[in-house]
Amino acid sequence: MAHINQDQGIGEHVDFLTKFHNISNKLKKRFLRKPNVSEACDQFSALATECEQKELWQYAGLCWLAAARCQGTLENASSEINLLIKAGRQFLIADKKDNDIGCPSIGHENIQAAVNCFGHSMARCSSQPGFNTISAGLSVELALALGPGPAGIQQLRKAIDIFPTSKAINTLVSFHISEGDYVAALQILNEFVEFAEACIVAGARGNYNAILHRCEVMRVLLLLILQPSPQRLTPSLAQVLEKYAWAEENVNNSLNMSEDELLLLQSLVLACQSHDHQAVLELESELYPYFDTEQKELLHKLIQVLSTQ
Repeated sequence: MAHINQDQGIGEHVDFLTKFHNISNKLKKRFLRKPNVSEACDQFSALATECEQKELWQYAGLCWLAAARCQGTLENASSEINLLIKAGRQFLIADKKDNDIGCPSIGHENIQAAVNCFGHSMARCSSQPGFNTISAGLSVELALALGPGPAGIQQLRKAIDIFPTSKAINTLVSFHISEGDYVAALQILNEFVEFAEACIVAGARGNYNAILHRCEVMRVLLLLILQPSPQRLTPSLAQVLEKYAWAEENVNNSLNMSEDELLLLQSLVLACQSHDHQAVLELESELYPYFDTEQKELLHKLIQVLSTQ
């Protein structure tokens, strides 16, 4: 059976190369005859769809890329962008499938092809009015595929520079946290809070209170983990901890924080400042219902930090 499947794989490979080569030949310039680029584009697209149905993801990516080049020749920018995105996504699928079966490419050809396709599409978007949101979205999509690391972080920063969104900023924070760079994560959260507060002042619509609520909890946890000296704290960060350290009433009502959550955060800050490891352990289970997955991981990291002191 394995021999049959291998033969089938070789057959599909040869069949694809033959079809791809035949279409490509139609694009060659001949004496007194212009190539029919539009027809070739349609045929590349049809072959790409056929490859997708057969789960030949890399081949599908090559076909969509060839179709995109045809649209570029025809100067159809929007169609070229769309086809480049399709090509990039097929290469991403091919890379993921290789990793899933434990056979990652040594040269990372598929992920490099995806980066090139997305990069080319973003370059095309930059020359088209009104395409900045698409370009930023592509940077986020590529970053999520690349994962935490310099390449993914670079794509997220590019997305934020083009068109800042809460998804891009939150993902960048998550990437820095997963890399253990809590200082960078805290800095980005501070900038995000300033951005959200400015939007509220400007009267922008949106669920900014929920965003600020999450940022508040994240900043508290990161500050407790980092334990910066008072001299290194900016006034805004000093105020974040002071609100909880003094156990004031009616704090953070604008963030829609419940009284129980507020009291638990105050207790957490006071327990950490007094280095009461046992109290923090007892608070962990009580705080869990109010925390998302990332906040729970930060709380666990905080407990680890306190246990080593």
